[in-house]
Amino acid sequence: MNIKEQLDKVWAKDYINQLPDFVKERGFVYSINNSEKDILVTGINPSFRQDADDLNSYGFDFQKTLKETKWNNYWGPLKRILIDADNNIDLKDRTAYLDIFYFREKEQKKLRNGILKKSNGVEFLVDQLVITQHSIEEIIKPKVIVVKNKESAAYWGKLSEQGFIWMGYQFEYLQSFNCGKLYKISGLIDSTERIAPDIDKTNLKGSLILFSEHISQYTKKEKRPTAVLINDFLEKYYKLKKED
Repeated sequence: MNIKEQLDKVWAKDYINQLPDFVKERGFVYSINNSEKDILVTGINPSFRQDADDLNSYGFDFQKTLKETKWNNYWGPLKRILIDADNNIDLKDRTAYLDIFYFREKEQKKLRNGILKKSNGVEFLVDQLVITQHSIEEIIKPKVIVVKNKESAAYWGKLSEQGFIWMGYQFEYLQSFNCGKLYKISGLIDSTERIAPDIDKTNLKGSLILFSEHISQYTKKEKRPTAVLINDFLEKYYKLKKED
């Protein structure tokens, strides 16, 4: 699956000109994922700094990002939930990352007020989300997923009882933690409103998904998932698979 090719098609659609100017002007950013990974961490969309001089669309290698030594306010806290030197846990190589949307904007209220309220805004989001779901289902196939942006939970199907289907996964509640709630993916919602009806059987059945608190440099330590906890989730996944 060529992600850039698919996103180029989205950004070439007529509706782009009806969306807020920043969508077209800034292009898109995507994480390059070419192989299966045990763990997937997801955000909602790539940020954008007002002083940024790069307005070109591009992809980035998450594994290279993890190896950078210079502190970054976004990636730094994420690295901390994948590495625990005291317990000899390093999950970097086993982890993939992606944002479920690809437009560049720091203020998430612009998603709610600037995109969703436009006549073609939902179509724009759906077109991106279809690419995301196929990437997760066909390439990454994670066993443990950490949804690190609270607002993005709805796009997984977490709020289906309120009528928000989107990707449309079904969840079985397992356990609550200080950093969020853990569920097991049990299948797909039987609904014509799922954004990718061609996916009629999920490769994520049995995968564990943590809907966490928003993880940033300001998140309290007790509200952050830890490498120990995520490693425990992997062990729990294999245990549950044996029981099934």
